[in-house]
Amino acid sequence: MIIGLTGQTGTGKSTLAKAFSKKGFLVFDADYEYKLLLENNLEMQEKIKEVFKSLDRKTILQSVSKDKRLLKELNKISHYYVRLKLDEFIENNPDNNIVLDVPIPVEEGFMDRCDLVIVTVCNKDIQIKRLLERYKTTKEEIIERINLQDSYDFYIKKGDIIINTDKTDMKDLNSIVSVINNTYI
Repeated sequence: MIIGLTGQTGTGKSTLAKAFSKKGFLVFDADYEYKLLLENNLEMQEKIKEVFKSLDRKTILQSVSKDKRLLKELNKISHYYVRLKLDEFIENNPDNNIVLDVPIPVEEGFMDRCDLVIVTVCNKDIQIKRLLERYKTTKEEIIERINLQDSYDFYIKKGDIIINTDKTDMKDLNSIVSVINNTYI
C-alpha cells in the first residue's frame, strides 16, 4: 500500500511519518530528497541557477516570496527530479508499505500513486509556534513561508483522511497509525 501524507509546513507531517516508520512503513521524504538533490544533482543545480543565479536556499526563498511565477518555476524543476527519486524508491520496494511524505500534493507523479491520502492540519498559532522553534527566525518570515503554500481548504480537498494534530503526541499518532494499519492494510 502507498499512503500519501501531505499538509502545510508545521502541521505534523514528519512526526506522523515517524510514527508510520515505527510500524514498519518505508517513508519517502520529499523535502529531504529535494535537499539532497540540491546538494548533489548537477543537472538540477544548473537549471535552478539559470532561474535564480544561486543555489542558496535563503536567496531562493526570498525570490519565490516576491514572485509566485518563480515559485512555479522552482516547483517545476524540483518536482521533476524528486519524482524520479520517488519512482526509484517505489520500484526498489515493491512489496513494502510506503508513505510518501510530500509537502505539495502534486497530482501527477505523486498523489496519483497513492492508495490513500492523509492530510495533516493544525491551528495557525500552533503551526507558527512549531515553525518558529524549527527555523529560529521571525514570525513575519514564518507567516510569509506559510502564505507561499496552498490553503488548508486546498489540502483538505485532496485528503481521504484529515488529521488535526493540535493536541496529538507520539502516543496518539502511533494509535492513529495502528487504526489505519488495521483498517486499510
